[in-house]
Amino acid sequence: MNTTENSMGFKGLVTAAAISQGQRIKISSGQADIAAATDAAIGVAIHDAASGGVVTVKLWSAPGTFICRASAPIAAGAQLYPTAAGEVDDTGTTAINLVALEAAAADNNLIECARIEKGA
Repeated sequence: MNTTENSMGFKGLVTAAAISQGQRIKISSGQADIAAATDAAIGVAIHDAASGGVVTVKLWSAPGTFICRASAPIAAGAQLYPTAAGEVDDTGTTAINLVALEAAAADNNLIECARIEKGA
């Protein structure tokens, strides 16, 4: 096994399906795929990619903010929740550690988000 470390925070992966910028990404059979609401995501796609193409994923461990795809209108400052199509919403069942830095007016809007840590 040839193991390497990624210290840049970005990873190029072959896609299992067509992926849009801002969708949350999971690994499925060694390929990038769209994360459903209950899937553990590794990060977000930074550009669109066709099925079988290569997508660059900004890993959650990367510094800075993230561009995420909204599934509905979202209020700025809202904690975010994963949705079925790799998007985010400001309502849901299990919150993720992201907050919207700007509002989304509608489904498919791209918004800037930041990681958050909950205090003790």
